[in-house]
Amino acid sequence: MSVLRGNHYALMGIEPGATTEQIEKAFRYLIELYGDEALATYSLLDPGEAKQMRAQLREAYDVLREPMRRLEYDVRHGLISGRAPSLGGELPSAAFGAGVGGVDNDDKTGRPGRAEPFVLPEPVNGRVLRAFREERGIRLREIADTTKITLRYLEYIEADRYSALPAAVYLRGFLQEYARAIGLDPRRTSEAYLANSGIQETGE
Repeated sequence: MSVLRGNHYALMGIEPGATTEQIEKAFRYLIELYGDEALATYSLLDPGEAKQMRAQLREAYDVLREPMRRLEYDVRHGLISGRAPSLGGELPSAAFGAGVGGVDNDDKTGRPGRAEPFVLPEPVNGRVLRAFREERGIRLREIADTTKITLRYLEYIEADRYSALPAAVYLRGFLQEYARAIGLDPRRTSEAYLANSGIQETGE
């Protein structure tokens, strides 16, 4: 018997526009709810079903926590709404893969400063980001190769082409990966850029 209910979002009880924090919170709650010692294991599911549920939750979490894998999933399942990215069929399959989110990208860059990333003074826009990147001697192509984010989107970020950028739920992840690659604080950089751009987290 399969315990899968709908898509990854339905399985985790969240909306397609959920933030990273909401995804994390839902996963922690559900993985504990269906744990070996949890009440749900005894009253609702047999041990085999509970184990299957945990596996499906981990699969959903692994996809939704990584911006590019989440973007691919949403496109494939027709879940994008609001300020959807203009894909135009140009995003290569190589852009969708592991290693986009998490801490591994810092190691792949081989650059120091991960423990104490730099915080830019506000306002933060594309011109400021580009100036900082060029001062560090980092090429945009290098960031694209490291993060697997399409070069076109990195150029749009630095050019402040807000209308061409993906929805805020994806853009936040792109900005965080960009920031990590050049030694900036990921959370503060993404928040400052989004605040300056006026792009709303929940879309239009």
